[in-house]
Amino acid sequence: MAHYKKDASSNRDALFGGGGGSSSSSRRSVAAVPSSRAARPATAGPIPPSSNSFSFASTTANNVDPTITPGPSIIFASHGRIASRSTPISLLSGQAKISKMAEAEDFRLKAKKAMTRGIFSKPDPISAANFYKRAADAYKQCGENRLERLHRIASGDCQLGQDAYATAAAEYSRAAELAEISNETMGRKRQECHKLHLDAANAWTQMGERGRAAESTLKAAFGLVMGEQIGNKLDDKALKAVEEAIESFVGDPLNRKKHYRRTGVSAYEDANADTAAAMELAKQNIITDSYAHESIFKAGAELIKRRHYESSLYAYGAGTASLEHEGYATVSLFRAYLSETILTLAMGDAVAASKDFQQVHLQRTSYLSSRECALEEDLIRACSAMDLEMLDEARSRSGQHRAAMANLEPIIRELVMEIRGSGRAKKDSKDKRAVAAALSAASADAPKKLAVATKAEASNISKPPEMAREDLVQDTDAGFEEMDDIMNQMGLMDDDDDDDDIDLT
Repeated sequence: MAHYKKDASSNRDALFGGGGGSSSSSRRSVAAVPSSRAARPATAGPIPPSSNSFSFASTTANNVDPTITPGPSIIFASHGRIASRSTPISLLSGQAKISKMAEAEDFRLKAKKAMTRGIFSKPDPISAANFYKRAADAYKQCGENRLERLHRIASGDCQLGQDAYATAAAEYSRAAELAEISNETMGRKRQECHKLHLDAANAWTQMGERGRAAESTLKAAFGLVMGEQIGNKLDDKALKAVEEAIESFVGDPLNRKKHYRRTGVSAYEDANADTAAAMELAKQNIITDSYAHESIFKAGAELIKRRHYESSLYAYGAGTASLEHEGYATVSLFRAYLSETILTLAMGDAVAASKDFQQVHLQRTSYLSSRECALEEDLIRACSAMDLEMLDEARSRSGQHRAAMANLEPIIRELVMEIRGSGRAKKDSKDKRAVAAALSAASADAPKKLAVATKAEASNISKPPEMAREDLVQDTDAGFEEMDDIMNQMGLMDDDDDDDDIDLT
């Protein structure tokens, strides 16, 4: 047993460093304590934060404005996630930070040495990845965002080359979260966040984790809109990326709302392929992991905020198909049915909403006795009859459907209140004010522009030049001669006047 313990300690020291035993751990713990507890010289003052460092206060301050689109890690964060996961609560400073920075630099040099080819040695990506990760952890304690991000990426690249896909994906995802809160320009932050989440999705795909790969793809798509105003519509590139990410969860052959897709072409669409084969392939690739539908619904909610109702309905259709494929979802599926109907009514298509309600939703027996079914029926009936009083009674927060209304997502509840009697959602009040201001300005400027144009035309009108007498006579004679030639060609003027030869006596 003695030789086993000795070999185990040697292997642990080779992988994780330290001199072994409790002495190394005690030295590491002393070096990692904050500066208030560590011994420091009297002349050593606090080190000012560098341009690449960040604090917890500055990180949370970036997300104060509710009108700005946050990063993907915040949009798709679970309810139980701790807010301090991305940033340490306390950062090192003073002598403790200097020691930790030196330790991180030592790890970096060891990683570089491990990847160097020698006469009797070859590159060791596994050891290099471990050293890069330890350097990144040290930079994290010092609050160095950029250095931690670079070493996370280097560790992920080494792990990916050795088929350690899960570790590589975790490092790429952590680097993407750091890119969201970095001090880089917004364009660079979007590009890095998009690229790193795609790298994580690639690692998960090679590992066979299609659910996590789809989630990383969805985060990469929303990385392109980070920092934008929430009310602004997405550009074609971002909208295409979002819809492609939604299809990575549920293929279009299984999505009843596939015709609401605005951009791109389905990956299952092939003119020469069999429809049944495409359907079977989509069933094999559908994502039914736990809480996978929540990511799709969050993407749909973000699209509703930007007034992309068609693309949002496409997303909710994919989430509904995922829940239906599970076979045992109840409340979540009923809420998805109601959300689809509300979106369809907000688009002004009460006929399509009634058709889906009768042919799809009512075919599920358990849905008939749900409170969502009662609310959906009253909303469709009110919009079909264009009865505003019935609509207000159905969506009242103190009425008989208050429980079903409270169970909806906040953005869906707001959308219900915007539906008019005709079934179409109201436009934004800001857009109305802008249009009214433009029309009033145009009507005010119209008389002025008309008066200026009239004066300009009057000034441009000039009297025709007076002709001389001889020129006028020549012009008139030429016109008569041209007329005579035309009449001669048509046979209307004959030189032989036979009527003169008739003797009328």
